[in-house]
Parts: sequence; structure tokens; C-alpha cells
Amino acid sequence: MMSSPRRYTMNYNWVWGPDNPVLDKAASLSMTLRDADPGHLAALLTTWLDGLSFSPESDHYFWGGWSVRIVDHHGGSAELVFTSGGQDVAESLGDGVDSFYEQVLHPLSTASVVWTELPLN
Repeated sequence: MMSSPRRYTMNYNWVWGPDNPVLDKAASLSMTLRDADPGHLAALLTTWLDGLSFSPESDHYFWGGWSVRIVDHHGGSAELVFTSGGQDVAESLGDGVDSFYEQVLHPLSTASVVWTELPLN
């Protein structure tokens, strides 16, 4: 089975590498999506977000050990930043992006996606 080019594959060297030897830093992963059908994207994104908890204080949605912030969403475009930290940083972050892929990206027939690993902090 081939993996989708729109699906993020966890980079363990990034989250567990020399910049995070005691796993005390948070890892944030930016996802930029373009050229999706606006109505389909809005419906899928709304349904996915409705399944998460929301913190108005931090403006983040969260579930388990990960959170996501909607940086921008208009028309067929969106930018989201997923964040996790601690001992299970890779597993938690992976759960968040896999959930997003399965419920939002996979059902979209068109869209280009770019994943960017942000500096650990």
C-alpha cells in the first residue's frame, strides 16, 4: 500500500533528536492546504473540529495530548498548527495529524498540502 503524499509521516529525528534530549520541548507542525473545494473543506473541517474540545483562552482545539490552532481558513485554503510535547510527543502529534488526515484530507478529492516542522520550543 502506498502512502498518500498529503499524509504526514512522523519524523522521529525531529521530535526525539539532539535538540530535545530530555523531551521537554513542544513540537509544532504546520499544515497548509490549498485548492480544495471550499464547501467540502468547510463541512469536513467543521465536523472534525466538532469532535474536539475547544479552549477560548488559548484559541486551540485539543484532544488527548495534542492541540491544533486554526491560523487561517477561507475558501478552499486553510492553515493549521498541530502541537504536542512531553514524553509521548511523537505518538500524540501523530494521533492528531492522522485524525485530521482520515477525517479531512483523505475525503478531499483535490487539494495540495504542505507540512512544515517548526522549531522545537
